[in-house]
Amino acid sequence: MDVWEAPVRLLPVPFPPVHGEVLGWYLNRLARANCTTAGRIARSLAPTSGHMLVSTRTDALRNWGPSVLPRLAVMTGTSVETLKRSLPGLARLAARDEGEIIRLRRDLYVVCPHCMRRKGITRPILAHLPVGRQLCTKHGIWLNGNTHYRLERLPEVIVAQHRHQRLARRFPRTIEEATAETRKIVHSWLMIDNQRQLQLRWQGRIRTLPQQQTRYSNLIRRKRDARELIVTYPEFVTLLGMLANPRWRRLRMPDSKLVSPEEHRNTMAELFAEAEHRLALTTLRKMPGTKKIHHDPLFRWADPKGRAWPQP
Repeated sequence: MDVWEAPVRLLPVPFPPVHGEVLGWYLNRLARANCTTAGRIARSLAPTSGHMLVSTRTDALRNWGPSVLPRLAVMTGTSVETLKRSLPGLARLAARDEGEIIRLRRDLYVVCPHCMRRKGITRPILAHLPVGRQLCTKHGIWLNGNTHYRLERLPEVIVAQHRHQRLARRFPRTIEEATAETRKIVHSWLMIDNQRQLQLRWQGRIRTLPQQQTRYSNLIRRKRDARELIVTYPEFVTLLGMLANPRWRRLRMPDSKLVSPEEHRNTMAELFAEAEHRLALTTLRKMPGTKKIHHDPLFRWADPKGRAWPQP
């Protein structure tokens, strides 16, 4: 019998993972509950791997073979399919063995502690942030950051979360790219202060945010302040619904595309009119002071060259 065929048994204290949980975090939770180490559990799963140090953030496991999943299923009393659905690290391992590639998403978050207490889990759970997930709608807690804010006084943010999840299901091919683009545009509007109507909305929300919050700075390291994401979130989701839609993405004018001045003006007019309608703004095109519309981030999204044609 080869070493990897050595039988494994059900752990004295078995339990399933939380959906999206980091693999190392799960193995360390199992080890703590069973008075052992995550390294010993890892060696039981992959005896040929030798001595292993499994940190709580370990997710990419080298030299682990297809026997890991069924062995972990036996040790935890959890089905192989449940493990694949719940642990992105093992889902990538299974996909690799089948010749597929699942891209690693590195956005981590601490799962809503109130949801976890209902399952008897009192310690924080580190997991991969799903596409389209920013907060717990059941308890109104912002999750995307190192600080959990209570959002009961900002119902529009909770409504935006439901819309965000629908967009992620509707536009799975474009949602991640459009998310990065939309985040950049909204961040620019916030920092440059060239859209006064939006600034007034965001300033009102920042004053409504509660002072009390739960911090997880020792687990989550994010450079961007969560308050920025919260106060701009409804407008972010609204604009994301437009930028993720292939119908509007087709209007973009990359450097290689030649357009006439008339076509350019008509495209920009249509694009900005739609954005103004969705965001419920009087105008996005009226820039303060000496600022020009072709410097606006939405304009640059549609035309990276920032071509400014003289008015007819």
